[in-house]
Amino acid sequence: MAEDMPTASQTASTAEGAASTIELFSHDIRSAVADVLSGLRLVDFSQLDPATAAQLQRVSTAGESLARLLDSALRQFGEGSLTANGREAAPEPVPLLAVMRNLERRWSGHAREVSMSLRLDIAADLPTVLHLDAGALDRVLANLLSNAFKYADWGEVVLAVDMRSGDELRFRVRDEGPGFTDAALARLFERGGRPGGQTKPGSGLGLHIAKEVATRLGGQLQVSNAAEGGAEVTLLLPRQSWAWHPDPASGTDPSADHEPPPLPDLSGLTALVAEDNPTNQLLFTQMLDHLGASWRLAPDGAEALRLLSGGGFDFALVDIDMPELSGTEVIARTRALKGETRLLPMLAVTAYVLQEHREKIYAAGADGILAKPVGSLAAFGQSIATLMLRTRGTAPEQIEPAPAHPRSEAEPAPDFCPERLDRLIAISGDDGGREFLTRLHADLCRSRITLAQAGAVGNAEEIRAQTHVIISLSGAVGAMPLQDLANLANAAAHRAQPSASLAKTLTEIDSRLRGLIEAIALERANRFETAPDGAEEAIK
Repeated sequence: MAEDMPTASQTASTAEGAASTIELFSHDIRSAVADVLSGLRLVDFSQLDPATAAQLQRVSTAGESLARLLDSALRQFGEGSLTANGREAAPEPVPLLAVMRNLERRWSGHAREVSMSLRLDIAADLPTVLHLDAGALDRVLANLLSNAFKYADWGEVVLAVDMRSGDELRFRVRDEGPGFTDAALARLFERGGRPGGQTKPGSGLGLHIAKEVATRLGGQLQVSNAAEGGAEVTLLLPRQSWAWHPDPASGTDPSADHEPPPLPDLSGLTALVAEDNPTNQLLFTQMLDHLGASWRLAPDGAEALRLLSGGGFDFALVDIDMPELSGTEVIARTRALKGETRLLPMLAVTAYVLQEHREKIYAAGADGILAKPVGSLAAFGQSIATLMLRTRGTAPEQIEPAPAHPRSEAEPAPDFCPERLDRLIAISGDDGGREFLTRLHADLCRSRITLAQAGAVGNAEEIRAQTHVIISLSGAVGAMPLQDLANLANAAAHRAQPSASLAKTLTEIDSRLRGLIEAIALERANRFETAPDGAEEAIK
């Protein structure tokens, strides 16, 4: 028998082959999931009947959950979730109401299919923001809701959230079904622990998964039968599992009185995003998703004005440099509309922050200016919260900006900022992060080629347009030397400065762009184990 047992080298070879197969499949699966989610993002729900729109929103929300589950599963096979410093990435803070809203979108459609109903019972004294793994929380609650609908078979399912003893967050899922039998209660949370003789399909795996994930979150599950009938499963999360605390690895003193990063809850608000650049489209919409807001996208000024004329928005983000109509034209024409739409809060998004540009933007009717690049989720959310406070008199909580840590002038500026890139990837999630880096790489390559062509023929208008894009993209990832050069070239193109000076600046920009393109291609390959498609061709 001993001769038939595999050797250590054979076992290692088998494991290596399995890991390689998983890597190849993970690339294709993630690509397919990304295509599904991207397609759903392009659906104009306002053009659909309510029933169809509700079902597609359910599919979209389930797809987002699927993407998070896929990333979590693949990490267990060695892909990891480390930052550029080699540490495990801290979870990005998430608004609690956004988590609840997504659960409602997904499971209310399921409830209607089985002739049941879902009701959310949300207390008033809840924390606005949770600092935990939102995907893990969604996984626990989704399993509890799935069980409730599967075994109750009729009536109402209630998902309630409140605070217990002031600092313990409590989620309860209640149904009106037969409840747990004594045999089921005796074997709770065991893998395959569902007692025999059941008429419903299932193995009890849902509670086993929920228990494991709840424990990983730092919480616990409690199960009981309600006195009035039905089952109740409770997830308890103590304060230390969801409250913000400084990262010990960062060197911050945990005993010091530090404030958490500001992050407003934009749940219930709908935004128009008027932006023609694909990378910025992705970044802005993912930030809005993370803050709980709904959005619609306009890729040019004419489409933006058409959508705004139809109403239905709470605020608008309007890029100033767009095809068809400029952002200032969109804002001015919106202000000339009849009805409530002309009063819509409008935030101009621009890399042009000189006084003369600001005066023109405000003269067109903008309520505020969001300067590109937008390098943090907190700054983005705070700008929108301030906009709502200024125009509507109310704003979400936690809108005070955290003080920035100034960089010493003697400290050399890096080609890009790994920490800033980490934050953008954390906002996007692994699947969205890959797409973000891919689009960023493509946009940088396109701008480099177009800028070189414009510089060769002295096309000042195209130089101005491309340096505007580079200002935004380089700043988003903290490539400050490149951004400074792009600002110089942009100003020179505006002033029609002598070509010798501008040509020297463009040569320096081209060199910096080449380095950044190489770095982004390498980051994408290192983070997501994909070949840097087209990188070599683009940077030659």
